[in-house]
Amino acid sequence: MELWDLYDENRRPLGRTHPRGVPLPEGTYHLAVIVVILNSRGEVLLTRRAKVKAACPGWWENTGGAVKAGETPLQAICRELREETGLVAAPEEFTLLLREDCRMDCHFDIFALTRDVPIEEIRFQEEETDAARWESRKEWEAVAGTEGTLCPAWREEYKQELYRRLEEYLQGRRQFS
Repeated sequence: MELWDLYDENRRPLGRTHPRGVPLPEGTYHLAVIVVILNSRGEVLLTRRAKVKAACPGWWENTGGAVKAGETPLQAICRELREETGLVAAPEEFTLLLREDCRMDCHFDIFALTRDVPIEEIRFQEEETDAARWESRKEWEAVAGTEGTLCPAWREEYKQELYRRLEEYLQGRRQFS
């Protein structure tokens, strides 16, 4: 059974865990992580959610998932990247782009990572992912959050800030507040 650490609306740890799959108590949140993987051409790597997924089966998304109890967000994104794509990265290779709090029952940390990897080297996690593709950043931004493609950021103001920070990331910036 997977457990999540619980947080309040301000990301303060509550000192309790909660089993995945059980509705969270009102006013509590767990952490999740997402990584926008970019190649040297500025394209975004998307993976397709397996058809057996309960939520949004067959939709394209950026790699990510829940932070397990006791994990840091960096440990979680390293694990999720390895599990869902077979790619390995050290924690120091990730850049924290944006935090989006109080999104449904979750606080999100959105990271960036640069990787030049051929699609045929991506390894899929059964019942999680089943395909991958590189898409131009502009094309991805145009469809992210619409039917068939999930967006790492949910609220519009966070999407626009994410896209602005991705542009700065591509220009070499690695620290965001």
